[in-house]
Amino acid sequence: MSELTDVEATTLTHRVVLLGVAELGGRDEVPAHAGEIVSVCIDNLADVDGDVVGSLSEADVARALNELEDAGLVERGDVGDTSAVGKGRPAYVLPMGGDALCETLEDDDRLTTLVERVEATHG
Repeated sequence: MSELTDVEATTLTHRVVLLGVAELGGRDEVPAHAGEIVSVCIDNLADVDGDVVGSLSEADVARALNELEDAGLVERGDVGDTSAVGKGRPAYVLPMGGDALCETLEDDDRLTTLVERVEATHG
């Protein structure tokens, strides 16, 4: 069981994943499947000031999504798939909203550029 209880307790990987979901939300692309979130997170790594993350695999993002869901920081959303493609794959939304997440993470110097980009999608 994860000891993750709120955004302040998240790791850098968790934060990159949360910001990925928030960015997709700002583009009205949520609920988003894990594969979509992985793609955004990989693209966002260049904007993270820190060598802690290095790279993210699909497994890293999937694990982070599971931990974040257990903590209530992401929720599964209904994508309304009408075809068999995509059925059974969880899709995620950010219950707190992108603006609230960005406000919470704005003091994390490693994420300054990424937070600013996500804020721009919500502008």
